[in-house]
Amino acid sequence: MPRIEGESKEELLCTRVTSAIKEAVIHESQTEGLTPSEWLRNLIVKELKERGALRRIYRFPDLDKSRS
Repeated sequence: MPRIEGESKEELLCTRVTSAIKEAVIHESQTEGLTPSEWLRNLIVKELKERGALRRIYRFPDLDKSRS
């Protein structure tokens, strides 16, 4: 899958959860073939977009780059 160019992720957001939540996140992320960090980031972005707190940005891949 091609990499999507975008803003680099420099900020860290931490939270505490129960062991049951941690295990559920690990399980769900593995089911989707993602790291827990990627899975949580996707979940946060999806929720923020649904609430209108983040703009929906549609980017189209540069076909010339993907052919090389």
